[in-house]
Amino acid sequence: MAAIPSKNIPEVVARLTDRYAANRSNGETFKDFVKRIGKAELKAVLENLARPPADPSDRSFFSDWGDPREYTLGDLGTGECAGEVVSAIDFNLAAAEREVFEAQVAWENGRVEQAGKTAYQSMLHAAKALVKVEFPNISDDPDQVVSEFRTRYYDTQKFFDPFAGGKFANYLFDAHQKSKEPYTIDSSRYLIDEAQLFIDAAHSCNNRMGTPASI
Repeated sequence: MAAIPSKNIPEVVARLTDRYAANRSNGETFKDFVKRIGKAELKAVLENLARPPADPSDRSFFSDWGDPREYTLGDLGTGECAGEVVSAIDFNLAAAEREVFEAQVAWENGRVEQAGKTAYQSMLHAAKALVKVEFPNISDDPDQVVSEFRTRYYDTQKFFDPFAGGKFANYLFDAHQKSKEPYTIDSSRYLIDEAQLFIDAAHSCNNRMGTPASI
């Protein structure tokens, strides 16, 4: 939905709780409440919390809870330092997650074709984020991204889930194979779910690679 600074999480909880308490139907669970009002409305409720404060003088906002280090964007990139590469992966995977959210919003608003295309693009961007670790100059060409991902992460089993094996990678391969076909209500809905699972698996793969994240 959005990347929200940790210092704003208490306000996130308060807003969601207040909205749920004030607008839920009798006996309605929070999950059903979110499904009814839609993710787009929730995003609007929280949107301003994703932005840094207008007055940057309080530097504590840029540090995590219990961590004195200050967050900056100075180390984002694909230089020689492994920390730079990992920061870029995290940044790109977060962007892919935002695309999945946009696909969900499009689907809820009846824009089925846009929903399917956006979900597919989110998978490509997540795959590219991983490929860039070994191949920084990878292009945006979908065929090359999928081919390099297959060679570097599927054939080597680096992407394999400990329990599901290569299942989540196959979601990408199948989506790529069908990317020229029109999307239906059902196919775009399934693709959004599969895209989220693929991105989750990409996060897990990144964590298993064991490169320490930097701030």
